[in-house]
Amino acid sequence: MVAPKVTNDRDNVAPANIYEDKKIFPSFRSGPLQEYRDKASFCYKRLNVLLEGEDHIRLKHKIWQWMEKHPDFQREPEAPNLERTRELANKRHHLLWEQKFFDVNEYLNTPYLMLAFGQAIFSYDFSFSVKFSLSNGMFPSTLLTNGTGRLGKYIAKISDDRILGAYALTEIAHGTNANGMRTRATYDVKSQEFIIHTPDFEAAKCWVGNLGKTCTHAIVYAQLYVPDDKHQGLNAFLVPIRDELTLLPLPGVTVGDLGEKIGLNGIDNGFVMFNQYRIPKANLLSKTGDIDAQGNYNSPIKDQRKRLGASLGALSTGRVNITAITYVALSKAVCIATRYSASRRQFGPPDSNEEWPVIEYQSQQYRLMPHLTAVIALRVVSLWIGKKNMDMMMRGMMGEDTSREGMEIHAISSALKPYATWAARDGIQECREACGGHGYLRASGLGDLRNDNDANCTYEGENNTLIQQASNWLISLRRNNANFVDASPLETVAFLKDMNVILQTRGQEQNAGQALDVHNLLKALNWLTAWSLDTAVKRFEQLQSAGKDAFETRNNIQVFAAQKLSIIYAERTSYYVFYKFVTNLPASPEQQVLLKVLSFYGANLIIKYSSLFYQGGYFLNSSQIELYQQGILGLLSVLKNEAIALVDAIAPTDFILNSPLGMSDGNVYHHLQRAIVSTPGVYERPYWWRDVTYKTYLERAKL
Repeated sequence: MVAPKVTNDRDNVAPANIYEDKKIFPSFRSGPLQEYRDKASFCYKRLNVLLEGEDHIRLKHKIWQWMEKHPDFQREPEAPNLERTRELANKRHHLLWEQKFFDVNEYLNTPYLMLAFGQAIFSYDFSFSVKFSLSNGMFPSTLLTNGTGRLGKYIAKISDDRILGAYALTEIAHGTNANGMRTRATYDVKSQEFIIHTPDFEAAKCWVGNLGKTCTHAIVYAQLYVPDDKHQGLNAFLVPIRDELTLLPLPGVTVGDLGEKIGLNGIDNGFVMFNQYRIPKANLLSKTGDIDAQGNYNSPIKDQRKRLGASLGALSTGRVNITAITYVALSKAVCIATRYSASRRQFGPPDSNEEWPVIEYQSQQYRLMPHLTAVIALRVVSLWIGKKNMDMMMRGMMGEDTSREGMEIHAISSALKPYATWAARDGIQECREACGGHGYLRASGLGDLRNDNDANCTYEGENNTLIQQASNWLISLRRNNANFVDASPLETVAFLKDMNVILQTRGQEQNAGQALDVHNLLKALNWLTAWSLDTAVKRFEQLQSAGKDAFETRNNIQVFAAQKLSIIYAERTSYYVFYKFVTNLPASPEQQVLLKVLSFYGANLIIKYSSLFYQGGYFLNSSQIELYQQGILGLLSVLKNEAIALVDAIAPTDFILNSPLGMSDGNVYHHLQRAIVSTPGVYERPYWWRDVTYKTYLERAKL
C-alpha cells in the first residue's frame, strides 16, 4: 500500500514506558465492569503488548487520537443518506492521505506497521477504509508488481493524490470464472494502441469499488487479441476512466453507480462499459507478458493458466488483508457483547435480592467464549499471515525467488479468508443476539458490523468457490507424493510428512485435563487434518477410477470432503500458529491465561468435529467426547472472570468502538439514554401528525 508522517510534537512526547502512557492506557472510569477487572489474573496492558507489539499499538493509537480530535471524523447523530455517506467516505479518505502517518522510507524500513495502520482505520469505519485501501493499496501495488517502469508516472500521481484508482475484474455475467470474461482488448498495429470494447451489458465490469463516482483510472482485465485475431488470454490494462480535473467520464466510457447496498455504502461500487475505447500500448501491465510494435506477444510464463495466476497475485494479498479486516469486525462485536453481558443484570437466586450479571449464566458464557477465544486466535494468525505475506513481497521486490512461499500463501489465504469471514459472520450474529433487544438498535453498532462484514464472504473470491484453491493444492501434494516439508516454508502442512503415522494415532486421553492439554489438542487436530486429506484423496481417486474427468471429479468431491478439508486446514493452521505463539512465551500470568484461551479454542474445535473423530476411529469409545465437554464446562467458569480483561486487551478506544453497549466503564443505561435521547426527533411529533385524516383516524381508534 502506498501509505499515508506526523511531524514530531516535542511538547507532546509519548512516555518511553508504554504502560505509563495515559493516552494509550487511560484509567477506566468507575462502573459495573470494575468487579470483573478485579477478578482478572493478569495485566491486560501486558497482554495487549504481547499480542501486538509496542510499535503497532503506538501507531494505531496515534491515528485514533487524530480521528477523535478531527471535526470531519465526528459521528453524526442520524444515519446519513447515501449521498452523505459517500461524501463522508471520500472526504475522510483524502484527509487521511494528507495526514501521512508515515512515509515511504518508514514503510520500507518497518513494513509491518502497515498492518497496524490497516487495523486502526478499519476499526473506525469499513467504508472509507476499503475506499482508501483500494486506491492507495491494491491499485498501486498491482501497478508495481504487474507493471513495469513505463507506468512510473502514474505511481507518482498516486503518491501526490492526483488520481484515484480502481480494480476492475468482475463482470455482470462472470465473477469467479475469470477465463469466461468477455471485455476485449484488440491491438491496433497502425496506431500502436489497444482498443478496449464491451460487447454487451453482460460483459460490463461491475462491483468495482471507487468506480461509481470517484475514480479516475482503473486496472481493467480484458481478453487480449493481437494481429490475425490471435487470443493471448486475460491481461491487465491501465485504463483512464474520468478526466482528472473534472471527473467527467471520458468519451467512449459509460460509467455509473450500482446504488445502495446491504452495507459498505460509503464505497461507490460501479459498472463500466467501453465503446471502441483506445488506450496507449504502454498501458498494458507487462510484467507477465508484453507485445512488440508488430503485435507479437511474449511472456516469460508460457502456461496461460499460470500466467493468469501471476497476474491475479494481488488477490492473494487482498485475501490476507480480509483475514485481518474480519478480526477487526469480530473483535469489536465480542467486546460489545462481553462488556454488555457483564453489565446487564437479570434474575438471580431465589434467596437473594440481587440480580446476576448475565455473564454469570452458563448459557451466556457458552455463547460468548467460543467467539472470544477464536478472535484472540485470529488476532495472532492474522498478524502472522500478514507479516509472512509482506516479507515475501519485500523479498520478491529485491529479486528473490519466492514461488514456494507464494504458492503456500495462496493456498492458506484461500482457506483462512473463508474461515475467518464465516467465523466473523456467525460470531457477530451471536453477539447481536446475546445483547437481546438492545443489540438490535442501530446505535449498538452490531448491525453495521454484521452488514459491513457480510461482503467479506464474497469479494476477492466467493468463499465456497475460493476454498477449492486450498483443497486442490492439498490433494495434489498428496497424490503426487510431494515432500510436504519442501512445499511448506510456512509450516502449514510440514507436519504431513508423517501423514501415514499420524493416521494410525488414536486418542488416549483419560481425563479432562489430558483432553485439554494444548499438546494433545494439536495432536488431535493433526490427525483430523490428515484424515480429512486422506478421505478427500480416496474420494478423488474413486471418481477417477469410475471414469470421471478432472472437472467432474473436482465438482463431486466438494460436499463432505474437499470443502471440509479446506476449513479444517485453516482451523488447524490457526490453532498451530496460536499454539506456537503461546508456548514460546516466557512464563507469566499472561501466558497462563493465553494457555486457557488456547485450550478452549482447541477443545471447541474437537467438539465441532466430534462425529469425524468417531467416523475415522480416533475416538475409541463414546465417553471420550465427554472429556472435552467436561473440560470446556470447567473453563467457562474460569474464563468468565477473565473475559473483561481479555476484551480490554483487544478493544479499541470508546470513540472508535462507538457503542453504548460496549463502553469501557460498563455504564450501559447511561450511554444508552444519551444515544437515544440525543437522536433528533425523539421528542417531536411525527410528520404525519399534521395530516388531519390520519389524526382523525387515530382519535377515532382511541390510539
